[in-house]
Amino acid sequence: MTAQGHPRATYQRAIERGNLLVAEATLRELGRPTLSELLELTILIAFKDPRRHPRVAARWLARYLLEHDQATIEEAAFVVACLNGLAGPEHEHAATTLRDMAKKASHSRRARGIA
Repeated sequence: MTAQGHPRATYQRAIERGNLLVAEATLRELGRPTLSELLELTILIAFKDPRRHPRVAARWLARYLLEHDQATIEEAAFVVACLNGLAGPEHEHAATTLRDMAKKASHSRRARGIA
């Protein structure tokens, strides 16, 4: 299969182009999406479909806490603040911060040997 037809490549292109419809359809083909992949969809939904953002953000928070089981209440509160920030004027700053946090959570999980 070519990179163009691979679901992860298709999903990434849809995210980069802001195509929510294709991103959501392709996400179903990914099997178990990564925390970062789900965050990118959450970010796109906050921008393109704000009425759905609170539900999607809550699901991402649950996944984040599952992946980063060492998270403190303060860290969880910070993540919530950033997720709320996705729907406001600090969208880009919140997105950047959440991307960093997702990367660290996934790295921490792999370092502990949890798939």
